Amino acid sequence: MVDIIHLNNTYLTYLSPLLKWRVMDLESLRKECASAPKYHTFCRVIRGLENKKILEGYRDPFNRKKYVYLSSFGEGQLSNHENPTSVSRDTLIHDIKVSEIAKAFCDRGWASEVELEHQLHDKRNFKVTYKIIPDALFHGEKKGAKLKIALEVELSRKNNQRIVEKARQYMDSGYYNYVLYFFCKRNFMQQYIELFEEKLGKESMGRFMFFVDDAMTGKTLSLDGVEGIFKGNSVKMGQVFGH
Repeated sequence: MVDIIHLNNTYLTYLSPLLKWRVMDLESLRKECASAPKYHTFCRVIRGLENKKILEGYRDPFNRKKYVYLSSFGEGQLSNHENPTSVSRDTLIHDIKVSEIAKAFCDRGWASEVELEHQLHDKRNFKVTYKIIPDALFHGEKKGAKLKIALEVELSRKNNQRIVEKARQYMDSGYYNYVLYFFCKRNFMQQYIELFEEKLGKESMGRFMFFVDDAMTGKTLSLDGVEGIFKGNSVKMGQVFGH
């Protein structure tokens, strides 16, 4: 039998952003709360929710930020969705970076709406219709045209066949205008570019954006100056997405 914990409105206010963003650092989560509670008060409540096993926490050894996310038990108290947002320890760093990049796009106004993978899974027949589900989907507009951009965060090198098959699925879907690959190592990015040119052809490269932040896993994320390759040109992310 599953225990039921009655969460008051304060708890619900603090926890609700995690249903969308999955995993957040404490300060980002605090700012999402309408009442913007004082930091020490907020941290005390968060510790209480960890003690109740509603939340789990992780301290990043590089930037020293404390991140929290709903435990599977905690999510059962809040959500009736079919596809849980529960974060796996095995993919925690990846999920943190997906959430931080996606939220940064929203905060900068680069995306009018963001949907993370678990939200897309909850859409009826989304994968059947559109072939593939990205780490996140950005909805935006550029020069009056509405855009859908898939985000793929690559922190580890996958085998070539898997990489190419996924890229071909994106090309076949027709739903996504672009696919944004975000790397933590420059050699990963270069390997992907060379592989895509060889297997997909240079004429297909306009659909894909490649960006790299060598220090992504070790510091606070700052997107504007992140360097990349788009349509054969060296660009910065702020140039591509800024207004």
